[in-house]
Amino acid sequence: MNLAAYRLLSRALSPAYRVYLWRLGRKNAAFRKGQYQRWGRFGSQPPKPGAIWVHAASVGEVRAAQSLIDLLLADGRALYITTNTPTGLETIARRYHETAEFGYAPVDVPGAVGRFVDALAPAAAVFIELELWPNRLDILARRGVPVALINARLSGRSLKRYQRLGALIEESLRGLTCLCAQTEEDAQRFDAVANSRSDNVAVPNRDIHITGNLKFDQPVDADQAEAGARLRAVIGADRPVWVAASIRQGEAELIREAHQTVLDEFPDALLIAVPRHPERFQWPGDDVDVPGEVWDRHVVSASVLDESTPLEQSTRVLLGDTIGEMTKYLSAGDLAFVGGSLVPVGGHNPLEPAALGKPVLMGPFVTNCQQIDALLGHCEGRIRVETASDLARSVTALLRDRHFLETTGHNARTLIEAHRGASERTRDILERCVLPRLRTPQADR
Repeated sequence: MNLAAYRLLSRALSPAYRVYLWRLGRKNAAFRKGQYQRWGRFGSQPPKPGAIWVHAASVGEVRAAQSLIDLLLADGRALYITTNTPTGLETIARRYHETAEFGYAPVDVPGAVGRFVDALAPAAAVFIELELWPNRLDILARRGVPVALINARLSGRSLKRYQRLGALIEESLRGLTCLCAQTEEDAQRFDAVANSRSDNVAVPNRDIHITGNLKFDQPVDADQAEAGARLRAVIGADRPVWVAASIRQGEAELIREAHQTVLDEFPDALLIAVPRHPERFQWPGDDVDVPGEVWDRHVVSASVLDESTPLEQSTRVLLGDTIGEMTKYLSAGDLAFVGGSLVPVGGHNPLEPAALGKPVLMGPFVTNCQQIDALLGHCEGRIRVETASDLARSVTALLRDRHFLETTGHNARTLIEAHRGASERTRDILERCVLPRLRTPQADR
């Protein structure tokens, strides 16, 4: 497929996109807000033209980009930040409601993207990780807008998939002004995609830079950490607490099984279970017995928790069903299992618990964070668990041995500190390659 064919196909699929978004809105009311923005319309409040368009697909990418966004704002840059999800937008709004404009990104249909770009008139565009939408890149290139893909990663599996798309990805990559890859391996894979045909060089080697992973620079939210300390006081300072972070529905039964085993050795242990998608998550075990009692009577939702009174000792599980409070839950725990890794999802970001000095446990499915997982494993900051039984054994071993727990957490945090700096490196490359024609207020003085 080439770009012309994709353009026609995306136009033909426009009604299907509308149906898809409508169905999302039926499942989650948050998706109903701002639908007009997804079609490139701003209503009575159009954005101020000339900002840098920064796009982060979801909450994970938003958090990863925070340090870079903060640097650009400190340099006096005007930003318009977009995302695809309500949780991503809520995260942006909470942090940048006074310093930047923000909204939803347009769907990749020529009309929607064209209206969006015409209204925004961006001075430049910065996309996070793997946002290679062909119509978006093509229209920005036609408008003469410099575009950078930053914190870019490309797995071996994605490389094969993109190579099968042939000319479409090559033509899309031509729209990039520069590419900042996380690792040497990522850079090589992007180069392989860009140069899969000898007569077509989409992204010259000189425009591919290796800057490291922005997620290592992700700041710890001090307010959330303080809220975590208050939550721990409500739970009880001496009570064993472990966190299952960003878990998927398919993992919930395995985690419930592991916690049931943990309770055999630590009857007062508390699990803080934080689903990746709270709006469509259901804790299992309605008919599972905990000796003489029904399990679900001992599951409390954080959204209705009264933090003015101590949590009852009979509570086995605290369900972290609130949005944007992962740091709070992690801060309240002794250690963290990171979800999406016991089922073939690819694993979610383990750096947030590591930055808090928490031992990290992960399953075998880590294609989304292979480099980070390998680094944490090498420094003995991460423990691999293959099954619910492995998870239970590792949790109990850490809770039983305070020195083991603290050493593993220290190793994880030390790794984070050693790999910081990607935000500054990326900002410097953007200044050289994408933003040199833009003047900051400081430069005009």
